[in-house]
Amino acid sequence: MFEASALGHALVRRALESPDSPDGTTPVKLPNWAPLVALADLIVFLPVILILSYPLGSLFPTLAIVEDPNPPAYEPVALDEGATDQGPANPVAGKPITSSLRATRRLLSSVAGWRSYFRGIVPAAVLSVALGTINTTVSNFLPLIPVGSLLARLLLPHVSAAWTHIVISGSSPRRFYQRLPPYKKTFEATCFPILIVWLAESLSVGTATLVAKALDIPLGRQVEPPNNLAPWKPLVLFLSVLAPQILAVIPANVLLVRVQASLLPEEEETIVPFDRSFQGKVEPAIVGGKGFVSMRDALATFSKASWVRLYKMYAKVFGVTLAGYALMTAAVIPQIIAIQKASKA
Repeated sequence: MFEASALGHALVRRALESPDSPDGTTPVKLPNWAPLVALADLIVFLPVILILSYPLGSLFPTLAIVEDPNPPAYEPVALDEGATDQGPANPVAGKPITSSLRATRRLLSSVAGWRSYFRGIVPAAVLSVALGTINTTVSNFLPLIPVGSLLARLLLPHVSAAWTHIVISGSSPRRFYQRLPPYKKTFEATCFPILIVWLAESLSVGTATLVAKALDIPLGRQVEPPNNLAPWKPLVLFLSVLAPQILAVIPANVLLVRVQASLLPEEEETIVPFDRSFQGKVEPAIVGGKGFVSMRDALATFSKASWVRLYKMYAKVFGVTLAGYALMTAAVIPQIIAIQKASKA
């Protein structure tokens, strides 16, 4: 979202530059109605961006990672009396709910209406702010050692696990901080999956950075590509970002989310079919077991069909997101042209 904002700023600045001054130094007087247009865009586009990034980008994949594709007998029911969406959550008999974006949406609606699309958003925001603050603080003391993000995640594993629990379980009157799992047990269960996620994300960023430097593609604040940039270079850069996501980041997140889900308290019901025993691999703590799934078993019990279903969901989400931003761009470009024509140098 921040990259899109920076790109939009650059496009607006370029569009409003005076033809007589290519360097953009000549001041431009915008029409009086330009701020109203910008405010209208904010009101209309902000909810769309939020929906594309949070429910589609976070909630849907998490449910897909947790869902058991072969439950013994499971029928999702409305868990909130205020839910108004009617009909079965899974319209395709014999298939997992998360095999369809529409079925997943209907499932969330059956739980708590439109509010379910933003379930867990408060702990997600708290976690984001806390991780950013800790990361910045650590980076100030250790500028040459990029471990701030890792340390931040290791300090707050129970908050991240609580978010997963809130997303996959039914509505609860308790606040999110009342649903935090024990820190010691959560750290023991998730410290290595967190490390693997951090390594995968670092690999993704590092690969893209190296490829961009090798192709002489500017990154960072300079979002305007040079005029002599070969058409194939952005494609290679895109693939260098996509490949680590598919091969490393997504599998690492599958590992982490499934281990977090294994810590869900027994009294909490899930909104998708969920095998708490992970095919009998998890021994409850009450009988001497660890009470959570191992990393090996978390991946071993995620079937090939589940991997295919998850990657299909990511592809669908990417397509919907791309279409959404394309429509927003198509709506903004005529506005920029109109503002440019009405502006005075």
